Amino acid sequence: MRPLSVFLQPLLPQRLLGRLVYRLARCRRGWLARPLIGWYARRYKVNLQEAEHSRLEDYASLNEFFTRRLKPAARPISGDGRTLISPVDGYLTQIGSANGGEMIQAKGLRYDLDALLGESADRLAALMSGSYATLYLAPHQYHRVHLPLAGALQRTRYIPGKRFSVNSRTSAVVPGLFCRNERVACWFETEAGPMAVVLVGALNVSSISTAWLGEIASGKARVWDDAGHTGHRFGRGEEIGRFNLGSTVVLVLPPGQAVWRPDLSPGQAVRMGQALATLP
Repeated sequence: MRPLSVFLQPLLPQRLLGRLVYRLARCRRGWLARPLIGWYARRYKVNLQEAEHSRLEDYASLNEFFTRRLKPAARPISGDGRTLISPVDGYLTQIGSANGGEMIQAKGLRYDLDALLGESADRLAALMSGSYATLYLAPHQYHRVHLPLAGALQRTRYIPGKRFSVNSRTSAVVPGLFCRNERVACWFETEAGPMAVVLVGALNVSSISTAWLGEIASGKARVWDDAGHTGHRFGRGEEIGRFNLGSTVVLVLPPGQAVWRPDLSPGQAVRMGQALATLP
């Protein structure tokens, strides 16, 4: 049986809520911003000891607090260049192989890789039956996204969509959730071959940003693969994007290119920089 909150989500004015959250989160007026930041920090028990700025007064807006940097030593990068690391702090909700391009969203629910990425069959060929991992970012966690393997940027695709919540309750009952929500798919050429890092939006996520495009405004579908953005090489663990309020990341690699750690399991908490797999 669906929880009432899930049933009500399609009835919500998601775009209107997004615009409202956008304005509130970026308001720098102290009389509004300070109470919002204080409430958020208490409500979600945010760990400020690992943040670059540990005082709430150091943040001028809720979004500035939400996208806070961490201290340089807070997230050590595991292994060597052939170690695939977690791109985010989050919960590993799914991990495995996309058999025939089909991926698991939750128990009893599956979705297709082509629907997630919105690309042609030729471009998708290298990732069909590939290895994938899905990571959910909870409100209290660090919300910047980093590159799991060193690689050169090849393509960025913005896909408009809904803004359903992506928590475990919703993902367990809404078919094709990640393919229905607004998202940004980033393609990199790595030592393991092409790798897609998909930033999936969610309820109240006011926008998604990348290091090379900045904040991507919601609207029409767009693709960036011109020389101004492609070819730039990012190091393993380097920041590539952020959620302006939280969501999910789906990571996809070619088949046989990720030997997952045997101790990983769905629901497990992971940190950015933690080893997820090694290249064979």
